[in-house]
Amino acid sequence: MKISEEFDTIVGFAREEAMRTGSYSIEADHLFLGILRHGSNAAVEALKSRGIDAAECKSEIDSLIFHEHSIPYSNEDDIRLSREGSNTVNLAIADAIAEGAQEAGALHLMKAVCKQQGSRSSEYLRRHGLCSQDFGGRPAARKKVEVDTGRKEMTILLSTIGRTSDKNIVS
Repeated sequence: MKISEEFDTIVGFAREEAMRTGSYSIEADHLFLGILRHGSNAAVEALKSRGIDAAECKSEIDSLIFHEHSIPYSNEDDIRLSREGSNTVNLAIADAIAEGAQEAGALHLMKAVCKQQGSRSSEYLRRHGLCSQDFGGRPAARKKVEVDTGRKEMTILLSTIGRTSDKNIVS
């Protein structure tokens, strides 16, 4: 399964969002903030079409997950996907495979964020009447799809974040 450049950029933004909000772990909420920060993707367009203001949404999620101190850039190599973040990425990839998509993109990642029980982002979306099915795509096949993105693949995915984070300043 191929990961789109958009997906890769969003994961890079998620890493920076984790640092900005003071977390050494990239959680589903950071991936959601990465989607919002990217801005020009189908997931954000789907939110807007359902009356969700991206800036208001970002502000609310920030207020719920923000720590007192951000992570300094000198520690950026210490930022890792948490188990929840890894599960979210795996769910997005599994969803793309189940749909028969050529690559995983922002909508797959948004659907995966929606499925993460207990994340502030999924709670926010549910409060606004949204669930994973609201983000389109073909219905998943009735076959079991397993995705095992192991440590090596996650390292490769996270290593690609470096080229993104050098170009984008955390706001």
